Amino acid sequence: MYDRERIAVIHGNISHYLRDIDELSIGSVADLQDRRNYYALSMVLFSLLDAVITMASEVVAGMDFGIPTTYREIFSMLHREGLIDAEMLTVMSTLVSYRNRLAHQYGEITPDDLLRILSKINQIRVFTDNMVKLARNAP
Repeated sequence: MYDRERIAVIHGNISHYLRDIDELSIGSVADLQDRRNYYALSMVLFSLLDAVITMASEVVAGMDFGIPTTYREIFSMLHREGLIDAEMLTVMSTLVSYRNRLAHQYGEITPDDLLRILSKINQIRVFTDNMVKLARNAP
């Protein structure tokens, strides 16, 4: 059974992070030469990716798919159960890697890495919207 209230809170946080990213107006490596932009975007992207993973984990728990042992496995479970396609699985697995690098190897993240994450924002929006709809429509 889904914790709809928790999913709604997570979705609200994700929406907030997406607005923050839009307000930063980062579009190129040159925009990230200002270290304030680099650090601000890094932190918002980490928070966003962490919230997306948390939302996915809530869906896996709500559907009683089992207990994943890694973040990547959360998305593999969603794929195995037909809730995301292979393309989305690939995107989300890549984003898990970036989340882990932001958390544990922060100094090794380059401006190009941040722009690669930004290039996946539309997929993040699609994924989170689909997970919210799934939770809303579940019995």
